[in-house]
Amino acid sequence: ACWPGRAVRPRTLDRSFVSSAFVLFMYVVSHLGTTLWLTSLSLEEVLPVHYLFYAAMSGILALGLFIINREKLRVIMIITISLLALEAFLGYAVHIDRNVSALNGAAVPNAAGTTSWLLWNTRDFISQFSTFAVFLAVTLPNIYQVKTDDPTIAYAILQKVEAYLSKFKLSVCKSRAESFLSIGGDNLCFFDSVEMNKYKAEAGLLLLNEAIKVCCYEPHRTEPIGIFGRFVYWLRS
Repeated sequence: ACWPGRAVRPRTLDRSFVSSAFVLFMYVVSHLGTTLWLTSLSLEEVLPVHYLFYAAMSGILALGLFIINREKLRVIMIITISLLALEAFLGYAVHIDRNVSALNGAAVPNAAGTTSWLLWNTRDFISQFSTFAVFLAVTLPNIYQVKTDDPTIAYAILQKVEAYLSKFKLSVCKSRAESFLSIGGDNLCFFDSVEMNKYKAEAGLLLLNEAIKVCCYEPHRTEPIGIFGRFVYWLRS
């Protein structure tokens, strides 16, 4: 038996939901800006503002996602924000190249489509890739972590993680996870509610979550995952 658990803390608004809502809002703004404004301009009018508009959209999206997720930036979110920031920078560079001064050494700005060069192609490629990254960032769920304040529940989950880990082949990762579970299990199980024991139980919960990260455990998973599965799990971490 373990010491009685406290009430579970109320969950705050999920960052993934807020991120998804913000991304949807930004894409709506971008679409409306394109259809209602940019498409109504002549070629001479659209050239000075086209790349600045999309660079601004990427920059605002990157900043917004960073602010929303700054307390816990997952790997996929870091990649996404970095790509969006790079896209914004390249978009601004293309604007300069086409409207202010050629960045490839040409005598005049590269206003014509026939003067397209590596900078433009790189910007277009990053734009396509960042769109895919944004999709992954808002659809890949967070990795499973135990958030209960009740050590009795946490210890029951620990036993399930141990059963899952037993199916792994002997490795450094398995030994590391087993050590986390062994020490974490000792800390979770106390018979009283002494303040020091509460802190030990909290430490046990932290070790349990570290073991879960090492072995990629989730409640629905029954068999160890392969290299690709670990890569996706890493993106979600």
